[in-house]
Amino acid sequence: PPLVFHRDSPYFMFDPDDVVTVWIALDDMLEELGPLEYVVGSHKWGDGRVGSASQFFQSSNMHNLLQSAASCEGLNMEDLTIVSMKGIRAGSLSIHHGKIWHGSNKNQSKTKPRRGLGLHFVPANVRFTQEAQQSKLWKPYVDGVTDPSTVELSQQDFPICQS
Repeated sequence: PPLVFHRDSPYFMFDPDDVVTVWIALDDMLEELGPLEYVVGSHKWGDGRVGSASQFFQSSNMHNLLQSAASCEGLNMEDLTIVSMKGIRAGSLSIHHGKIWHGSNKNQSKTKPRRGLGLHFVPANVRFTQEAQQSKLWKPYVDGVTDPSTVELSQQDFPICQS
């Protein structure tokens, strides 16, 4: 199924909400595979549409969140410029801002997979927000804590990368 158009930042529930994603293609991204697509300039949009997809892969309505976000910016879907990662080779990568809207169409191939690896980077000083207590992903880190912003992120699970 298609990958619903979404932003990465709302899923991290950190303050600050800065996220950078490095996406590495594990297969050649042919058109039939439904390569990753980005909405040019959407990282500059406001947070008027802050909801997130309850399910990343859906057979229908893959543009619902994107359409809502564009509408909050006074844009129609026809106004958007979408750039495809079609044609990038296995081992190539793209880097995107956590607030850029992105998704992909359905893999139409019966024999070829569409695989990629996403690595997410956040600032070393991030702290959990209250919303983390409601998240299946983050709850184990903040469960039983009154103020999630006081939780120190484990170096084992959140290693600090140096440049």
